[in-house]
Amino acid sequence: MIKKILGALAILLAAVWIYVAYARKNLILPKEVVKARHAPADAKYLQWNGCELLYTDNGSGMPVVMIHGFGGSNFDFSVLDTLVRNAGYRVIRLDLPGFGLSDYPNTPEAKTDLLKTYNDYFNFIIDTLHLDSMYVMGNSMGGMMAWNLTVEHPDKVRKLVLFNSAGYDMKEVQKTAGVEIFRNDIVKVILKRGLPLFMTQRGIKGVFYSQELITPERVERVNDLWNREGNLMHLVEMVSSDQELDEAKIKTITCPTLIFWGKQDKVVDPKYAERFHQDIANSEMVMYDSCGHVPMMERPIEVRDRVLTFFSKN
Repeated sequence: MIKKILGALAILLAAVWIYVAYARKNLILPKEVVKARHAPADAKYLQWNGCELLYTDNGSGMPVVMIHGFGGSNFDFSVLDTLVRNAGYRVIRLDLPGFGLSDYPNTPEAKTDLLKTYNDYFNFIIDTLHLDSMYVMGNSMGGMMAWNLTVEHPDKVRKLVLFNSAGYDMKEVQKTAGVEIFRNDIVKVILKRGLPLFMTQRGIKGVFYSQELITPERVERVNDLWNREGNLMHLVEMVSSDQELDEAKIKTITCPTLIFWGKQDKVVDPKYAERFHQDIANSEMVMYDSCGHVPMMERPIEVRDRVLTFFSKN
């Protein structure tokens, strides 16, 4: 009897697996569909290595480049963009290659050497947008790209702002953030047909402390952008890559640096705030209580005030 029950259970599980992996509705969305739904009214586009790249560029004054995190997009900085731009700055928000509405190069070299590809991308952005002197800020993975950009271009990056930045102990961070699951071969097969809305909502809940900010509009937009053709597979490739930036280089940063963190961050442990503060000699740190992984979205007015004070210092 037990063997029959186990056999029936195995058949049931196999049937569920086949349905989930191959028979359920394909949720992957064509690029043009997502672009029509979610491109900002002020979106601009560049062509690079066979890719279309989205960015926004508004205002005048010292350029401030804003870089989103893993699974994010330019929308993550949309509120802070307006607040900073109105104070007299030129604000540039990026959709990184393979995220939001920006393509990732479809070449073997780009897929195997992500670090070089992103370095090449930022070099292209700097040259094309004539960013000879700038302030740079980034959140999470975007924070890691921001500090690396500072390391690579110390003559151009005048000030650095980090929001809950990645950079240390990346294998541990992947586990804490829950993205390590993208390494699983079964998950890779499932993701080829897209991510259901309820899973996106569950993921976003871990990002915000203020759950009232998780609106249906936000969840739907994030879900569409994740399911944009090519994006999920790029997330898989990034998590599956063993390439890592050299965290020792963080200590070489000399420009003034402002470090923000949410005390209730469930993605990148707040312990790393102090580590950045210790390793970057010319830095100051702000820790917000009742705040999660994205202070620029949860505390935009307070962040704006602190950022503008920081920018105004000699």
